[in-house]
Amino acid sequence: MGLHFTATNAIPGDVKLVRSQDIGNYGKAVLFEDKTHDSFGVAKVEKKFGFLYRYDGGTYGYWVEEDKPFQATGIGDNNDFLVAVKTDKNSDIKFIALGNHMEGITPSDTYKLSLDDVKANRDEYHLKEVTDNYVLFVLNEYTEDSWTIRAFNKEGKLIADKLFGGEARYIDWD
Repeated sequence: MGLHFTATNAIPGDVKLVRSQDIGNYGKAVLFEDKTHDSFGVAKVEKKFGFLYRYDGGTYGYWVEEDKPFQATGIGDNNDFLVAVKTDKNSDIKFIALGNHMEGITPSDTYKLSLDDVKANRDEYHLKEVTDNYVLFVLNEYTEDSWTIRAFNKEGKLIADKLFGGEARYIDWD
């Protein structure tokens, strides 16, 4: 019951696949657009019998709010954590990094960070290039650091963030 031949068809509603990524032998992480509500979400689909898929939970109804640089959504448990980020179509965001190597930074603090700093601390970050305003991360677990999101332009300058516990915001601290 509830089994489908494609991962996208297993997701309830009228959805369009943006991208997917295997989650080991378990199934797939699917980043999708909901065509009915003009929104996006992320879902886990379980692989059954080697070729069928079953919906195993997800998030729905997310969009980038006006004057915000991006919107993030995630779902997970102790085994895997999925994070999907959609950037504002008019932003200069080229890279998204999840993670943190800076202790004690709060959502109201001013700080300096560049893409070079992220690359120099690779053990602390997950980094992806934005494609068609989206990125999808498949991580091993949920942590405060995996819910700390930073956005960089093509020159490697930090232009937006969402620190754990805070809201997504543009940064202009020159």
